[in-house]
Amino acid sequence: MDTLFIILVILLFLSVIFSGVLYLYFSSRSGKQVLSINEKEAELSKVRSKIDEFEREIEAQVNSRIRAVKQEFDEERERDLVLKRALKKAEDANFLLNSFLSNVSSEIRTPLNNIIGFAGLLEADLSMMENKELFDFAHAISESGDRLLHLLNNIIDISRVESNDFTLKPVPLPVNAIIARTIQVYVFQANERKLKLNFKPSEIPEGYADEGGLSKVLSIILENSIKFTEKGFINVSTEYLKDKNQISVRIKDTGHGIDPAFLPEILSPFKNETTGFSNGKKGTGLGLPLAKSLMEMMQGKLELQSEKETGTTVTLFLRTAVISPVETSEGSPDLKKQARALHDLNIFIVEDDIMNRLVLTEMTKTMGSVVSASNGDETIKILKNRIEKNFIFDIMLFDINLPPPWDGVKLMKEIRKTWKPYRSVPFIAQTAYALAGDRQKLLEAGFDDYISKPINHQQLFSIMKNQLNKY
Repeated sequence: MDTLFIILVILLFLSVIFSGVLYLYFSSRSGKQVLSINEKEAELSKVRSKIDEFEREIEAQVNSRIRAVKQEFDEERERDLVLKRALKKAEDANFLLNSFLSNVSSEIRTPLNNIIGFAGLLEADLSMMENKELFDFAHAISESGDRLLHLLNNIIDISRVESNDFTLKPVPLPVNAIIARTIQVYVFQANERKLKLNFKPSEIPEGYADEGGLSKVLSIILENSIKFTEKGFINVSTEYLKDKNQISVRIKDTGHGIDPAFLPEILSPFKNETTGFSNGKKGTGLGLPLAKSLMEMMQGKLELQSEKETGTTVTLFLRTAVISPVETSEGSPDLKKQARALHDLNIFIVEDDIMNRLVLTEMTKTMGSVVSASNGDETIKILKNRIEKNFIFDIMLFDINLPPPWDGVKLMKEIRKTWKPYRSVPFIAQTAYALAGDRQKLLEAGFDDYISKPINHQQLFSIMKNQLNKY
């Protein structure tokens, strides 16, 4: 029993010791764990501090970049607004320029048309009266009017070219036919100066050109050739340059010629070989530069060769529209298709300006019977009366600017809509507005052709003849 008791006491003592040892062991381990957690919390705190600092730096950088981007955006928007304002200002200025040129052209052309027209009529009458002195006076007035007209045309055209407001639309065209029609206008002037104006066409394909632009270039060159050639000839010829796929138009005269030293300057605006108070015929220095610019706008080229007292050769180069040459029946001024007789026509004129109406009537009365009206209402009344009698006019000459509510385009459309026979009658527009694009706008509106004031007698006859051929 005593032994059992002793054993229990020993076991109890051992359990107490074991419990103490376990307590000391776990107490020591728990302290280490607490220390480790505190260290990690301290490390986490440092990491959080670094993260917060990094976030603040990132936020500062982002805010700085946002401010920079916003500033760049604001500056870009301001630049855009400045450019838009500048563009609007340029567009307004261009519109005002076009309006000014158009109005100036109209205001000058209307009285100039009267001056040139009446001077031409005086020349015709005074020549019949054989009054040489007065005839010379009338001829001087006519020549002065023509010079003013050419100056006006060239100044307006060169201004529009330089402001990029002159639009040409190159399309495949029969170049020989255009040259032939243009030459017809200048045959009379050449004959007056006892010059031989020849056209030697060859078989060529159609060329890429704007009809109005090419006619303008040819007119400039022919006018210069006639003006600066005292005696001899002016030859115009065409050739197909197959290897270059180009058409060349060569205009050669036997005029005064140009000093070779001045040739590099002659194609610059306002440059003349004669300057100051030197004698000799002068020009404005606008014609050839304008012709060169127009050729470049048609993707062509103008070359000039000249020798003093020998003559000048101008060569135009145009792109061809087809690979091989084609036959053209319109290559010669002596066109195979002849117009109906130009002395037995029934002509109708609509013109609100009494002086212009009188000039046009006098110009055309040798071509047949002329009836005129001053406004749209009077025109409708006259045509209605004639239609009831089964009478149709052969050709119609309409001014574009008519008293309200009519204008030339509206009146022409109303007539063709109301009376079917007039759909096969040529309508020719005549107006003092003669800026780039006017002709195309009127053709697109339905007119068959266009002539600008002041009206040239020979040009009017040529246009009327061509239109009557078509119908």
